[in-house]
Amino acid sequence: MDEAELKSILARGIIQMFERQPNILDFTPGTGQTEWNLAHHLAVELREFFPSLDYDLEIVKVNYEKRRPDIVFHRRGTHEANHLVIEIKRDGSAAEVADDIHKIESNWFRAPLHYEYGAMINLRSDGKHEIQVLTNRT
Repeated sequence: MDEAELKSILARGIIQMFERQPNILDFTPGTGQTEWNLAHHLAVELREFFPSLDYDLEIVKVNYEKRRPDIVFHRRGTHEANHLVIEIKRDGSAAEVADDIHKIESNWFRAPLHYEYGAMINLRSDGKHEIQVLTNRT
């Protein structure tokens, strides 16, 4: 798998999420949607593309100052198959997107985790999305 193929898979998952739940961004003024909610719905869509891997959301990485990646595709109980870590923003600014890219590179790509790929996904209120895929070169 390369970056282009992974980006295509992520885009298909996002499109499926919006097709299956066209109202996913529609909430009353008294309800604030969080990235965690979107991460859950997206992970459910993406799992079919990674059938041999487990997926988890918002797991606490104790040795990483209790930081929590939004979504990971891996095999539980080992670092040998840490395939993909995803950070999500909803209507993220350029600075927030850059901060999440930095998080991927400085936290999730380093030892002992060594995720093979990272992705920053910005889901916008207009239903569009931006995806940046990174390959761990360390």
